[in-house]
Amino acid sequence: MFTKIFKKLVFTLLVCGVLSPAVSAQENSPFVVYDDELKNGWVNWSWGKISMSHPAGSAKPIKVEGEPWSALALHHEPFSIEGFSKLTFFINGGLEGGQTLAIKLIVDGKPLDSNYLIQPKMKSWAVAEVLLSDLGANGSQIDGIWFQTQAEKSAPYYVTRIQFE
Repeated sequence: MFTKIFKKLVFTLLVCGVLSPAVSAQENSPFVVYDDELKNGWVNWSWGKISMSHPAGSAKPIKVEGEPWSALALHHEPFSIEGFSKLTFFINGGLEGGQTLAIKLIVDGKPLDSNYLIQPKMKSWAVAEVLLSDLGANGSQIDGIWFQTQAEKSAPYYVTRIQFE
């Protein structure tokens, strides 16, 4: 009886925002950021032309296009990535492909220093597995992820199934 009441109290405190759920690789592996919609407290802080849950067959990826240095920027309250080793996502370069995108993790509102670039292929889906150490993370408390175009305008590309593993 006590356990049932305790679980109900914890659930109520979570819903009311008094408690925030802890993120850990042991409890929530993988930790989903986006899969047809933003999940687990992630919000869109992007700058550029972004279409969330864009219809594409049976899936609803994020459609991204923009001016130089624009970004798909996803924000979360700070959490530890200790226990996770990689960021995975599916990406499609759209009709043109070849966009140059910097993948960045954000700490205290600022991108970590890394030079990790990706160029999605035209009209095809590919899974990307990016080691967190390649993004300069190494057990950091992060508060965001950026997919940032570089010095050129970006033709539309698509991203889905973003998660930490």
